[in-house]
Amino acid sequence: MLRLRFKSLKKRNIIIMLGINIISLKGGIGKSFIAFQLAKKLSKNRNVVIIDRSLSRTLSNYFNIKDEFPNGDYKKDIDNIPLVNLGCSRNFLSLDIGKIVEEYRKYKDYDVIIVDNPPLFSDECFEKNLIAWINAFNEYSYKAIPILAPPDEIIDYTMRLMLPINDFLSDLIQKNLGFKSTRLFNPLAIIVNEVTASYQINFENIRKYFRDTLIITIPFDKKILLNPYNVDIKELDPLVEYLSTLI
Repeated sequence: MLRLRFKSLKKRNIIIMLGINIISLKGGIGKSFIAFQLAKKLSKNRNVVIIDRSLSRTLSNYFNIKDEFPNGDYKKDIDNIPLVNLGCSRNFLSLDIGKIVEEYRKYKDYDVIIVDNPPLFSDECFEKNLIAWINAFNEYSYKAIPILAPPDEIIDYTMRLMLPINDFLSDLIQKNLGFKSTRLFNPLAIIVNEVTASYQINFENIRKYFRDTLIITIPFDKKILLNPYNVDIKELDPLVEYLSTLI
C-alpha cells in the first residue's frame, strides 16, 4: 500500500523548494535555537514553516504548544511562521503513515521547511517520518545542517559518526520502498556553536569529512542563553544568503 501511494505521488512530481533538517548526534548544543533563528531570517523574504520533531519539544514548549499531532492545537503561528509539533511519541508511532503524509502536504507551497530533529540514531520515529516525507514531497535528498560544539576531539568524533548516515538512509529507503539509492545525505552547511573567544577551531579537521561544505561558527554569548529567541545572530547571515540561492 505504501509503495502504491508513493508511485502515484511520483507521477505528480510533488516537491518542495527547500527542506532543511537541523541535526546533531547529541542534545543540548543549540539545535532548536538555530532552527528558529534561521527561520526568522529566511522568513523576511520567504514563506517558512518550522516542524518541531525534537524529543524535548523545545520550541513547542517555549511557545506554549501543549497538544500533540494530530489532536488539539498542535500548531501555532509565531510572527507569521507556522510552528508545528510533530514530536516523536507512542501516539506518533501508532499513527497511520497517511496522516503524517497528509500533514506534510499542507506545507508543500512553502518556500522553506525547517525541521528541528532529535539527535540522530536515538529517534524511534525517524524511519516513519522519513518515508512520510518522501511520500509527501518526492524528495530523497536528506538536506541537513549538522550542529557541532567544541572541543575539537568531540567535533572529530561527531564527524566520524556522521559518515554512515548515507548508508543508514539508503537502507531505510530500500526496506520501505524497495530500491537502493545513493548520495542521500546532503550537508548544506556545518555550524559550530558556542565557540569561546579563546578557542581556535581546526577547520581542516572538519574539511577532512566534508571538504566543500560551508562552515559557520557562532560565538558563546551569555545574552543568548538569557533570551535565545529574541536575539539577532549575525554570524548566520552568510548561511541565510547561501540558502536563499537554493530556493
